[in-house]
Amino acid sequence: MNLINDDCMNIMPKYEDDYFDLAIVDPPYRNADNNDANQWVRKTIKKGRLKDWNDKPNKKYFDELFRVSKNQIIWGANNFTLPEHKGFIVWKKLSISEQFNMSMCEYAYISEKLGSISKLFECLPQDKNRIHPTQKPVRLYRWILENYAEPSDKVLDTHLGSGSSAIACHYFGTKNFVGIEIDKEYFDNAKTRIEKETRQIKLL
Repeated sequence: MNLINDDCMNIMPKYEDDYFDLAIVDPPYRNADNNDANQWVRKTIKKGRLKDWNDKPNKKYFDELFRVSKNQIIWGANNFTLPEHKGFIVWKKLSISEQFNMSMCEYAYISEKLGSISKLFECLPQDKNRIHPTQKPVRLYRWILENYAEPSDKVLDTHLGSGSSAIACHYFGTKNFVGIEIDKEYFDNAKTRIEKETRQIKLL
């Protein structure tokens, strides 16, 4: 497992074409400094619970992502310009009602080689001890790996965030995982969380 505190655009160019078998990424969907930000984002930033979102990925990011990985799963696909795809994933967040100011589900692009069958997964929206405002549950990433990966695959996450993808890869037996996070505070918190989770697993 290789965890890197850096801009993914500095790291991906170091890898050859198709180096990774699968990229599972959850990049920022919006920029908070313009009308692209929704009301929840603005309020959360104002209250200090979310840092400024000014790094919604551009075409250069996606060009590089598609260059270094054979297959991709991209969360927030409805917010980006991506290749046409027949299959997709919908994550339905249990316990989220229409009265709650939060998306009840999220949509992910899956690349053509991963299949044309769309799938739905239901689980609670977050794990305990939330350390990142857009933290996804380990269960979700574990389900993704079980359906779209092999333990021998080389897996990339360009926006590590809370580290859920890394923990799921550990459970799944992935030997070659690269997780990149640009923010030092999020990176340190994710690394601590990952080390704690994997240490507990080893003790068991």
